[in-house]
Amino acid sequence: MSGARAEVETITIYGRQISLHNETKPVDFLKLNPQNPRIRHEYYLGDNIPSEQELESIMWDMDATKRLYRSILVSEGIQNPLYIKASGLVVEGARRTVVVRKMKENLDTGSFSEQESKVVRRVVNNIPVKILPDDISEKEIDILLAREHISGKYPWPAVNQAEHIYRMYQLDGFPIQTIAETIERSRPWVYQKLGAFTWTREYLRRNDHGKLTDYSFFEELYKKKGALKRIADFDADDDENRRYFEELVSDGKIPMAIQVRKLPEILADPEAKTILEKDGYEKAYSVLISKDPSLGSSAFKKIADAIQALLTMPRNEYFEIASDDAKQKLIIRLQKEIQNILDELNIT
Repeated sequence: MSGARAEVETITIYGRQISLHNETKPVDFLKLNPQNPRIRHEYYLGDNIPSEQELESIMWDMDATKRLYRSILVSEGIQNPLYIKASGLVVEGARRTVVVRKMKENLDTGSFSEQESKVVRRVVNNIPVKILPDDISEKEIDILLAREHISGKYPWPAVNQAEHIYRMYQLDGFPIQTIAETIERSRPWVYQKLGAFTWTREYLRRNDHGKLTDYSFFEELYKKKGALKRIADFDADDDENRRYFEELVSDGKIPMAIQVRKLPEILADPEAKTILEKDGYEKAYSVLISKDPSLGSSAFKKIADAIQALLTMPRNEYFEIASDDAKQKLIIRLQKEIQNILDELNIT
């Protein structure tokens, strides 16, 4: 089956006009490519290249693939076209291909109702595709997909975006500035993704139990590099320090990536650091809260902020209080509210 008559779409990559042929194809025309780097957006391959059948099995076992199956069945079709070569080799859209293959398999075994069968037959035989020209390079494909899935309408999850940026930098050889311009992001944002993904790769090589989704821990670590150095004298760029962090993650001492945001304060406190290593984040953070209630309470955080505001008030505003009735009233009210608390709780 050749599919519907092609509509040609022209895009420009690096000044070169490239024609994409928009068609529909039956699922049997499509071929998964386990060696294509795009598959790395589904799971971390390392150095192992599975067969097409193994890849299909691995991808079908993913919860995200099963959710996509239900979504396509309910919506009665694939919304986003796949990118393929003229031979049927899937460049982008492997999971959608696996889903429709599973639909065809279930159709053949009579697993659908009569109405569902009509829908599935249409889906199986009419997959929307964008056919790339045979002479398109891998670098051009990477630019195309970066525009589509990093700065475009259909963004990948953060880890997949980071992997693609890593590929563009390490394999394609694009300068950081070029990558930033291509995906319409800042250079620091690109460096953050690149650095965090590089750390994640090192972690996965050293940890058999690590997962690609652990990337979020390393992105948070990268974001806190400055604070860690300043507050806790912890250099995240140092390999030994990162191994220490990797152990905290792999041993479950820091169970959630968002908790890395409090790591500078924990590592700066010897007692909290010891408890973190022994009992984990929750108990370590409780130690900090016992010493600084502003960490665990929005009300006390505001009180701490008010104290800091008073201590750092500009000199001109400070001296204006003496001649400004409204500012005087605010300061007097603050004093009264604090005195009321002290009196009511019998604090002297």
